[in-house]
Amino acid sequence: KASLPTAISCPLGQNMSFSPLLLASLLSPLSFTGAVWQNKDTHALEGTGRGLEGLNGQYSALKARKNLNKIRQRRYNSLQARHRDLLQQDLSMLRIEKVDRKNYKIQLTDHRSEYTGPIEIGTPGQGLDCIFDTGSSMAWVFSTKCRSSMCDMHTQFDATKSSTYSGSTTEMHITFGTGSLRGVLAKDTVSLGGMSLHDQGFGEILQPIGSVFQLDFDGICGMSYRMSKNVNASLLEGIERSSSLSEKSFTFYFGEKEAALVLGKAGRSLVNNQKMTWYPVTRQFYWESTLKDVKVGGKSILSTYSEGEISAVFDTGTSVLTMPTEDAGNTMALLQSSGVTCDMIEAGKAPKICYEFEGLDSICIRNWYERSIEGCTASLMTLDLTQENVFILGQPFFNEFITTFDVGNNRIGVAPVRS
Repeated sequence: KASLPTAISCPLGQNMSFSPLLLASLLSPLSFTGAVWQNKDTHALEGTGRGLEGLNGQYSALKARKNLNKIRQRRYNSLQARHRDLLQQDLSMLRIEKVDRKNYKIQLTDHRSEYTGPIEIGTPGQGLDCIFDTGSSMAWVFSTKCRSSMCDMHTQFDATKSSTYSGSTTEMHITFGTGSLRGVLAKDTVSLGGMSLHDQGFGEILQPIGSVFQLDFDGICGMSYRMSKNVNASLLEGIERSSSLSEKSFTFYFGEKEAALVLGKAGRSLVNNQKMTWYPVTRQFYWESTLKDVKVGGKSILSTYSEGEISAVFDTGTSVLTMPTEDAGNTMALLQSSGVTCDMIEAGKAPKICYEFEGLDSICIRNWYERSIEGCTASLMTLDLTQENVFILGQPFFNEFITTFDVGNNRIGVAPVRS
């Protein structure tokens, strides 16, 4: 996922700041296989795409899905039959579960390189599978107006089949490290887990460029704060305006057996409120909170470059951890000098990475390593932003912690995932 500031161009010649922390993890994580630090070109590490770490070719690009609707229908029929058998035993197998009128649960599917969940756009609703991304702020989906063969690999939104669709001539152009897209802004009813957002702004993709768009998703649902004053398409603001939620929050849970996004107050069965630590949002742009220090194995890895204010960004759209290049170099040198081995990692004895906050509990991640047949590596990549010292807490963090994003109180709640 890219994590670099991105530009959106408009017909009036406006240059809008659009900084999705989207598509940053297509790049191989930093490697210390054989205890050898491998230098990487910073530009090669920045701004690459989501999900495909490219580790030993595990995550190959998807093949074109020409008969996508028929395939999905067969899959749906098979799942539905299986769900009837399991209904009395395992309710979590249901694709979307409406918990109650104030709380909606969207079951997420693990594609190994990314998680997706179902949404509907239009009247009647057209089903799409989207990545729910707390590092970007708007929704955009593949459109039938697209003439690229790459769009044929995805389910596409057809505006002509929706009675509530409202189009526009406002164009958008978003550039990522591994590609770019062109499209137009529109409005329609967007449904998330049974909650409907009327006249919700979103983007229709007309021209995708880059291999990242071969991944198994039909669009992005950005869940961060509005990132451009000129684009009134914030999905988060639409959820916040919804009268169907008494508590303006949402919670992500990534467990070994299931993953879910809960809109509204998470139930006690999912989150023990007494154990949740709340971190204040220090800037309403990303979901970020000010850091005091970052330590690996109890030793600070911060460089003089990071002497200014540093921030932790909680981002469901990044599949690795990121930090500035100098700090990443310090981290890998420390791991090398510590003599970390694959056996230590497998035994859970490798150094933890801990993020320290002023006056609050530290967040320590034990399993922030990746394994392959060739060796082991830190699930880490570099990210350098101008005048910002940002440490992204990506999927290794979410694998160990339930996270609540409290929109109403501008805070982030963190609690350990139950075993």
